[in-house]
Amino acid sequence: MPYGTPKEPGSILWAYSGPPVTVGSPALVSPWLNTEGFSRAIAWFNFAGGTSVHSIEQSFDGVTADGDFTAVTPTSDTEFVVRAPFIRWRTDQSTANGTKSKLVLRARA
Repeated sequence: MPYGTPKEPGSILWAYSGPPVTVGSPALVSPWLNTEGFSRAIAWFNFAGGTSVHSIEQSFDGVTADGDFTAVTPTSDTEFVVRAPFIRWRTDQSTANGTKSKLVLRARA
């Protein structure tokens, strides 16, 4: 298992402020993030233009998403429960190109 350093509550797990996600581009996907040290997380994000579909995928092994864990549909500035040893962020752009793609994913207690 690709366990990383445990994260303290309040730690930034992953942040993105890069080129906007576009319809023809691959999904914006974070690396698998070790959830040791916290059981909740919160995301702030701002995706403008088109339609962006966001999810938090969960995994036991940090290699593949586990279908036994329901993917979380995050809402900006709303906390969610982390159930698996690993999570990752995923954004798919479904209609029209995005004009802005920014997010911060942070561990909570």
